[in-house]
Amino acid sequence: MPTIYCIDTSALIAAWYERYKPKRFPKLWVQFDGLIGEGRMVSSTLVLAECEKRSPELYAWLRERNHMFIAPDESVQRNVQVVLNKYTGLAMAGKEKFAADSFVIATASYHGHTVVTEETGPNSLRKIPGVCQDMAVPYCNLMQLFDAEDWMIG
Repeated sequence: MPTIYCIDTSALIAAWYERYKPKRFPKLWVQFDGLIGEGRMVSSTLVLAECEKRSPELYAWLRERNHMFIAPDESVQRNVQVVLNKYTGLAMAGKEKFAADSFVIATASYHGHTVVTEETGPNSLRKIPGVCQDMAVPYCNLMQLFDAEDWMIG
């Protein structure tokens, strides 16, 4: 069964602005579209909301792919509460930009998806990799996704 990825805001922002700008790497964004079209790249609706606040261009691109965003149902919301209760440093008070993290992890955990994040810190229970590792939720960064999918960029 092919991997389904649940992408975090950090990976989207890093890809769009820092590493793989659509103007410079258009084929990569076609490959992202392929995963989205196959239903193999999803995210939480909270990621879309974070992108709206942080990046008008990325948000416009994502809005055209609105079907990839999963609204948290009751089961995922219960899972979010478990994540937030156990990993209190993940969403610190007043740090709205990290609001989606617990939803990405909870969505991936509940549905058996792999989290894609550019956060680092597998030993920190305040970061996505550390929480995923502690919860046994698979995770990867962008380059690991490219390797797993055997993508050629360029």
